[in-house]
Amino acid sequence: MYETIRPKVVHTAVKYLVEQELYKGEGIIISDDWLNEYSNERENFIVKDEDKKIDANEIMKKSEFDDNDANWNESDDKPINPVATETLLNDEIEDQNDIGIKFAPAENNRPISILMDMKVDELTFPKIYCGKQRKIKENVKLTYAKIAKSELRMFDRRCGRISKLFFTYKKLQTRKFSDAISITLRKTKNTKNVTVARMLNRDYVNGLIHNDDAFTFLRCDRSSPAFWELKKKELMAMNRQLGCATIFLTLSAAETKRSELIVILANVLGNKVITLEEAENMSYEKKCDLIRQDPVTCVHYFEHRLKCLWEILSAPSGPFQGYELEDKYVRIEFQARGSPHVHALIWLKNAPKYDKNKPESIKECIEFIDKLISVSSKPTQFSEELISLQRHKHSHTCKKYVNGCIKCRFGIPYFPMRETMILEPFSDDEKLTKKEREEISKKKENVMKELEKISKDIDNSLTFDEFLVHINMNEKEYIKMIRADLKKAKVFLKRAPNEIRINAYNPQIMSLHRANMDIQFILDPYACLKYCVEYINKSENGMSKLLREALNELKKGNNTVRERLRVIANKFLNSSEISAQEAVYHILSIPLSISSRSTVFINTNRPENRISMLKSDEILQKLEPDSKDVFVEGLIEMYVNRPDEMKNVCLADFASMYNISKKKTDNDRIIENSDDEDITENESDN
Repeated sequence: MYETIRPKVVHTAVKYLVEQELYKGEGIIISDDWLNEYSNERENFIVKDEDKKIDANEIMKKSEFDDNDANWNESDDKPINPVATETLLNDEIEDQNDIGIKFAPAENNRPISILMDMKVDELTFPKIYCGKQRKIKENVKLTYAKIAKSELRMFDRRCGRISKLFFTYKKLQTRKFSDAISITLRKTKNTKNVTVARMLNRDYVNGLIHNDDAFTFLRCDRSSPAFWELKKKELMAMNRQLGCATIFLTLSAAETKRSELIVILANVLGNKVITLEEAENMSYEKKCDLIRQDPVTCVHYFEHRLKCLWEILSAPSGPFQGYELEDKYVRIEFQARGSPHVHALIWLKNAPKYDKNKPESIKECIEFIDKLISVSSKPTQFSEELISLQRHKHSHTCKKYVNGCIKCRFGIPYFPMRETMILEPFSDDEKLTKKEREEISKKKENVMKELEKISKDIDNSLTFDEFLVHINMNEKEYIKMIRADLKKAKVFLKRAPNEIRINAYNPQIMSLHRANMDIQFILDPYACLKYCVEYINKSENGMSKLLREALNELKKGNNTVRERLRVIANKFLNSSEISAQEAVYHILSIPLSISSRSTVFINTNRPENRISMLKSDEILQKLEPDSKDVFVEGLIEMYVNRPDEMKNVCLADFASMYNISKKKTDNDRIIENSDDEDITENESDN
């Protein structure tokens, strides 16, 4: 072994570590025999001629594959969001006999849980802690979550390393699920006439029918299907109370385009001061390397930009031109398990509502759309260079096969239009014959081929009228062709032939955000809700199926509720994939879902079917043995026991406008009026 791994250096480092109190306490010693045996070994790294031979067939296969891809990809531009090279995925492997060696150095010994080993961090990462244990004052109570947050926010970036990041995340998730299982096992059907003495009897408690939460107990984890199922219900509640949202907005992080972020990363990681110009001219590979090295700084930067942007969007003189931002629902998504993206539903005050039966409504909506949304290739508010971010470039991720033909799943190129229009599908009175549909289908196929040709020349000067002449159609026939395939109302923006690959944007937001974005006006509230709900859950659909299959298998066996929950939790932990930046969001408790309104669930089941939570053993032991006050008060119990001065308050107002204060007088519980948007009530607690 020579230079690849330097045994002497490793031996010196290990010798230092075993002399520290942390390692002495673990009884770790160093073997000098290893150094004597391996330090003089030499490895031949000279490449032999036969190793240089390359299989020609493999080259041909690769070339054919690359050629096929080249026919589709129109651009080799670097992506503005670097795909993460490292993710946490501890997938279970059914058969490990062929890929590794199994050994058991601690056979017949019981392993210590990662949650019980108080020194596991320091022992696992000697390069970070250097053999020293954390020093925490005796009178200070700190949870592991608070310690993890503090370490990630330190100026010293060692705890922000990817390996430490994933270790911390895994440990926190394990703790969360352990606590969630304990809480779930305290939930049971509300049994009448049960005394404290009975509840302190372990045999009696074990005989109760506990609430089997399946995998809904996983909602404590913000990347689980159960969590997003809860958020889906909150979004549906907002839609029911507030009506249809006005705008659907999507924003990208575009980290490689943020010169100020690159300047910060260069300073934090390498203590190197560079200018904005140097950062802008830095190679794409170096930028990506800096971004991957410090996901914590990238997350803080993105969140700060997002906060500033929302302040501007909410201002009276903001981009919405007099339409006040009343409410919003925001979802942070990690595309390709890399950088974050923002998807937001926005409710604007006094914005027009679409009604196909009212011509004045259609006119107001079109005027509103033209004010806020543009696809112009020559904007006046910012440099034309930013338009390149909005111009779609076909890639292998956007192609789909339809009737044997390759098409873009985003429907690009878009149809050119003389003016913005809202088109409806044909009514029953306008129903087309089979022959008419076939003729229109052929015409559309020819038009799409022409659009593909035109879209490759972004500098073409065709007008809309010249385009109609080019495809040999009049405007009435052209509109009829477009409507023939519509299933619901759709907005078609004013668009010149040289703008058919440009995604919609708001000029003011684009000039501020300076990264690719998308903005849509919402026509149908139910279609929008369905789309957004599916979008919220789209990344977790596979995990839901996996957990459902695991649960079905468990139900076939004779397993206790605790055993089922443990298996489900382990299945989720070992099968979910998470990026470094997503792990940062979890560790620092940064919200992945933001709503301007809080929601409260009211359990309207019959009393005997409601799930109640048992009080902890510590509290039960302080009560009289014959006391029947064994369950934690839920929302409905609090409402029933409300003060006399609140007798005229209905249940809905009580749930949404009041919360129970922890302060108490000698006899009465204080109930305070509350507009705290952070207080929510889990449906399982009632």
